[in-house]
Amino acid sequence: MKSVLKLSMGLVIVVLLITTAALIVSNNTSGSVGTMVGSAQTEPPTIADTLMYELSEMSLDSGVNIVGVSYYENIDAIVIGLEKRSYSDNEHLRNSMVHSIFEIMPIVFDHTEELSGKKIVFTGSSISLNARGTRTMMKIFHTEIEFDLATLIDWNDFTDNEDEEQLLTEEFEYVWWHTRVKSS
Repeated sequence: MKSVLKLSMGLVIVVLLITTAALIVSNNTSGSVGTMVGSAQTEPPTIADTLMYELSEMSLDSGVNIVGVSYYENIDAIVIGLEKRSYSDNEHLRNSMVHSIFEIMPIVFDHTEELSGKKIVFTGSSISLNARGTRTMMKIFHTEIEFDLATLIDWNDFTDNEDEEQLLTEEFEYVWWHTRVKSS
């Protein structure tokens, strides 16, 4: 009985292998029979995927890392996550976050068709040391601007840290800093 069971299981496996091979061959030759079975359809990359790829290719002078790009349909916004793992003081940390936006925006502007009418949101995190000496990542920064408004700004007019932070407070819809890094 056991040998009959093993033999029938072996035959089932052989039949499955032959069927799979036949589907693969027919898929490669005719393109019609096997396309429905066993073919993987790849989705075109989203704007978030494209931006993440393009931004990950660059090295930011500000020392800030881009840790993620997501699109949120409910708020119609692209959110770009920034992270700085070290800093010398709060002013340097603020300047690094703001300067990173100036480094990122030229790549964002390359996608006018996909981003027109959407918000561009930047969130920034940095290492925080709590009372027990444990290091954790803490959100320190959040800002947002309408893409269409951002295209009207002459970003080259803002050349130093003061100018860049002034642009942020005057043109961006919302700017939030954690109290630990807020300028005095």
